[in-house]
Amino acid sequence: MGRRRDTEEPMDEDRQIDSISGRAVLLDGTRTVKIGISSGSIAYVEDISSNETLDTVIFPGFMDIHVHAREYPMPPRENSSDSSAWEAACRKETFLSAGKAAINGGVTLFAAMPNDPSPPDGPQSYKKKIEISSSAPCPVLLFAAVTATSEPWDDLPYKVYLDPKPSRFSFNKWTDLRNVLARYSGCRVFFHAEDPDLIEKLGSQGPRWKTRPPDAEMAAVDRLLELTEKYGLMSHICHVSTEMAVSLITDYNRHSSEPVSCEVSPHHLFFSISDEGVLGAGKPVDIPSELFECNPPLRSERDRRFMLHALKHGLVDVLASDHAPHSLEEKKKGAPGMPHLDTLGPFAGWLIRDGGYSHARISEILAAAPARIMSKYLDQPRGSIKNTFSASFSVLDLSRSTLVDGSQITDRGPLETLCKWSPFSGTPLPAFVVKTVINGKEYEF
Repeated sequence: MGRRRDTEEPMDEDRQIDSISGRAVLLDGTRTVKIGISSGSIAYVEDISSNETLDTVIFPGFMDIHVHAREYPMPPRENSSDSSAWEAACRKETFLSAGKAAINGGVTLFAAMPNDPSPPDGPQSYKKKIEISSSAPCPVLLFAAVTATSEPWDDLPYKVYLDPKPSRFSFNKWTDLRNVLARYSGCRVFFHAEDPDLIEKLGSQGPRWKTRPPDAEMAAVDRLLELTEKYGLMSHICHVSTEMAVSLITDYNRHSSEPVSCEVSPHHLFFSISDEGVLGAGKPVDIPSELFECNPPLRSERDRRFMLHALKHGLVDVLASDHAPHSLEEKKKGAPGMPHLDTLGPFAGWLIRDGGYSHARISEILAAAPARIMSKYLDQPRGSIKNTFSASFSVLDLSRSTLVDGSQITDRGPLETLCKWSPFSGTPLPAFVVKTVINGKEYEF
């Protein structure tokens, strides 16, 4: 196992609890209940009378199925360049810091992506990464990487990256990917969907929203749906960002016995871009534009509004952070992605207040749907508040706001992600995570 950064310490503000009471989002509605807990599982749910504030809501534990934790097995010390790259990755995020950021944002389990310099594409490399991930203070699911030489070796979630720049974990030619996917029939495969051929033709000069246009996502999704049907894959499309992509997936699912699931990330729901600059919820933002570079890039205000509608009405299944903890210095050099773990729960409050999402829909997109998609890989049932399910809860106070100011959350403390910034800095998000409970262990803020 790799060594730890000296500045990282385990979270110590936790305790095992035997019950939790309040307004809870259940399968048949939101009611005031007492939830009994035994051995990390829900033992009973009973209705009670309570003076609990109506603004505090207990949700089934939020699950984030798209996180970049950055830490991977430490390479041999004799290779100085590989060791330097490993050190740099661990300065971005470790499993310990990602777990702390997740708990800070009300997340009770996250799934870690496999785009490492040494990708976990076989049983030995995957086992080594499992050992490292055990340092996280919340449960972690690991994706296995699909690479040019890999084969499925177990019933795991697998991840495919498409990119015009070839690497050990990505494909830049459709013929290569087609040959590999033939070996993954029947597997659960997640896809980063941007057409490498089209992106290569456009070149890399200019901002990503112009060099990785909506057509690149649409073309990739179209081909991936064709490959899904041909090879009998259980496919999931990551971070969809356009109306066209969602329409293709919706049309496919009308005629398929094995529906393709998909997710959207907070930045594609909140931010949009045009020649005039970046908008946040339809209003200009006073943050340098390079901080908003991501793959796929921000889209038009029309696409942003459509994605809000699509997630609200079930055309998109899941809200997933695509947490990418690049430092501010790296962002200025063009690193793609944004950090969201510390703010995922508060962002759910924005969906409720400004997006008109019901409590039940928040529970679906952050708990029930992620649990269904990842059900084979969970140690116990999750995603709902019912007997025998994991006693994991995300407790939000919807009367309080969360305000990120630089590297701090006002009235709370520092961001736990090692990159120490948020695209929501200066924007109050209308919810406050007051408790995160994981298998009966309570973290109270």
